[in-house]
Amino acid sequence: MQPTEARRLLADVPAAGHQLQGARRVFVVGTGTSFHGALVGQYLLRSVGLDAWAVPAFEFACYPPRLASEDGLVLLSHRGTKRFSRAALDRGRQVTERRVVVTGEGSPIEGPEVVRTVPQERSPVHTASHVGAMIRLAQLAAGLGGAPPAWARQLDRLPAAIEEAVGLRDQARAVATTLNLDHTIHFVGGGPARATALEGALKIREAAYVAAEGHELESILHGPLVGLQPQQSAVLIVQPGPSLGRTREVAAALVDIGLTTVAVGPAAASVPATVRIETPRLDELLAPIVNVIPLQWLAYEASRRRNVDADSFRREVAAYAAAQRRFAL
Repeated sequence: MQPTEARRLLADVPAAGHQLQGARRVFVVGTGTSFHGALVGQYLLRSVGLDAWAVPAFEFACYPPRLASEDGLVLLSHRGTKRFSRAALDRGRQVTERRVVVTGEGSPIEGPEVVRTVPQERSPVHTASHVGAMIRLAQLAAGLGGAPPAWARQLDRLPAAIEEAVGLRDQARAVATTLNLDHTIHFVGGGPARATALEGALKIREAAYVAAEGHELESILHGPLVGLQPQQSAVLIVQPGPSLGRTREVAAALVDIGLTTVAVGPAAASVPATVRIETPRLDELLAPIVNVIPLQWLAYEASRRRNVDADSFRREVAAYAAAQRRFAL
């Protein structure tokens, strides 16, 4: 599905991108997986000269920045129904006309600012819609400003790269067998790869009920490192760019402690690791679109190892079903 949808999206340049023209700042807003997409969007928009900031939807709605009419808002929401995503959009609509909403087909959000991604997924563990949202963000950024950024020349390579990443399922299955799923798995990435690490941790928690943490590359060295245990595992996103040298140092430190380490990315061979998954090489700003796919497979294969329904959100367990009735998303 993902390569086909990528080709379809790339053939359809969103008209709503002009909504952001002239923005002084741009806030990229979302919850959960959508916030991880917002982090990717932050870097893409900064690369074309915008002062862009990723903000969780709850924070934007309840503890908002000082928003002005010259500011822009990009809201990411898979289904367009989440409480605080809608509240964030309502706040933006009160102040600025510079708005874009990236949401799935069938979402109830309508208007000239809406950019559609892919058909709604049955599973709440969003995968294709996350990839689709990041593609839309890249298109929006590429269409702003003057000359297209250097990375924009690689957009037409995305479908083939995504197809190659989808083909890494067997490698992800092998990795799932090397991990101790009864102990915490740490996902680590720097710069744009931070979003990939956070999403990898979220996906394996959602799909397989595994304890997992997502770390920004440098932050794991400032306290968390001393709490790591040899029976735990780490997944490092290894992408060429300013973070690569520090990633090598972190990988070596994790090996010294004794963690099972998995290196994922086009530069995976350049770091010490127990096992590696090499992904197609793309510009660092586009790489999260591709590097997240083997982590999605890893979450699914971990759920199969644990014999759980990756799509259930544990609603079949009475205590979790009761807990989820306590709140409305």
